[in-house]
Amino acid sequence: MATTLPFEQSRAAKLLGLLRRPWPALLVLAVVTVVSRFPGVLWNGMFDRDEAYLSVTGDVIGSGGDLYHQVIDRKPPIVPFIYAAIRELSVDMRWIRLAVAVLIFVNGVIVMAIARRLGVAKHLSTLTGALAIAGTAMFLPADAQAANFELWGLAPASLAVYCALRARQSSNSQTWFAFAAFSAVLAANCKQPYVVVLLVVLFEAFRNSQRSRALMATAVSASLTFIFFWAVFGNAYLRWTWIENGDYVDGGVSMLRALGVGTGLTIVFALLHLPLFYGVWAAIVKRVRIDATIVVWLVLSAAVIPIGFRFFGHYYQQLVPVLAVITGIALTTASRNTIRSIIALTALLLAAMITLSVVYRPDLSNFTSVGRRIQALTQPTDRIYVWGALPDVYVAAQRLPAGSFLHGGYLTGNWASRQSDLTNIDLSEEPFRSRWQMFSADIQSNPPAVIVDGARLGTDWAPAQMWRYPIGDFLSRCYQLDSDIDRLPIWVLDRSKCGK
Repeated sequence: MATTLPFEQSRAAKLLGLLRRPWPALLVLAVVTVVSRFPGVLWNGMFDRDEAYLSVTGDVIGSGGDLYHQVIDRKPPIVPFIYAAIRELSVDMRWIRLAVAVLIFVNGVIVMAIARRLGVAKHLSTLTGALAIAGTAMFLPADAQAANFELWGLAPASLAVYCALRARQSSNSQTWFAFAAFSAVLAANCKQPYVVVLLVVLFEAFRNSQRSRALMATAVSASLTFIFFWAVFGNAYLRWTWIENGDYVDGGVSMLRALGVGTGLTIVFALLHLPLFYGVWAAIVKRVRIDATIVVWLVLSAAVIPIGFRFFGHYYQQLVPVLAVITGIALTTASRNTIRSIIALTALLLAAMITLSVVYRPDLSNFTSVGRRIQALTQPTDRIYVWGALPDVYVAAQRLPAGSFLHGGYLTGNWASRQSDLTNIDLSEEPFRSRWQMFSADIQSNPPAVIVDGARLGTDWAPAQMWRYPIGDFLSRCYQLDSDIDRLPIWVLDRSKCGK
């Protein structure tokens, strides 16, 4: 008759014992990182359009252009400058994804430290960190593997929470809150929604025994860090990153479409991250009590997702670390079978998503023919302009953009998940009037060698035909149709009429 060894003598116990030591724990997190990020460093193509926008923005910065002047985006500055720095060394996207993989590993280490700070055993805190790393890859391919804005902000956001919690047992809590606020502002300058982490830090500062000093340290540090970015990038940073977002947030959103997309993506996220929702379930049924600051972190991270009613899968990346922490806490009261089930289900879902990311590669390289034709028509120093929202064409053509706006939404109000009828947009009203003045001055003083019409039929851009906008008159006066490749008309500058 077979005998069962006590848990203390079992292989599982020995394995968990190894995880109580620091280096084996870091090795586990490193292995999970390599496995999770493998598809992204395997393939050099673009996984999503954000990577193309960031690549083009980074190239403009690398060529000496100023962010928010020569190239305008409503995103904060940290990620574009990281792209610019890496693309100075190599335009191979795998280097950028390798860099983001390192930060995801660092985030896993920080999440593990948060779990330890909240009383989770060492072996379970390692599992918590592993869940935070694996969770970033348990999305559909474009949202899992692309080096998008959210992934760069994970580590500084988690570090802000760790520093705030660390202040509880410190005689110098003001220093920890200052670091926490600094990290929160860094995260917000990777992607704006991370600004809610600053509210988490303020909540913890309010609960601190030295409340006044903690709140003061947080406020001063956050203000000084924000002022630093303002001083470096000027008023244009405030305008495009924080102030002039009204047309994007509430510009004619199709609520029915937005709610449908939001509901669908939320269900998909929950299904693909079932192991990370164990902690939420355990807290709801009162199997475990979750620290109030962590609850605030979860609520605020979830509440910021639907702002603007434009949903994309990678928006949910911000939830992964806090869900991992809550599950780590809940596992302290879970049975061995439950822990094994969490590990097994995570491994299964991760394997499925990694396989999908390897097998299914988002086809953003279909503009090769367009790019080659543009290269044949232009010199490497020539600028081109792509009407609409196809930054991939700039990448395929290896040409820098003319004009400041990479996305035509700034000029038309045509953003994702909005209504298809654009006829009610009054271009004589702000913010469109000043934007068209900027854009028209740019392209008329330095006409692009080629203009590509990205308002293809059957897409969200079909209603935004160029002839309906001021650029249409400029096109008819100064350009001749060269060819139509992949439903993208290519117009070439007639230098005898408007050339410089």
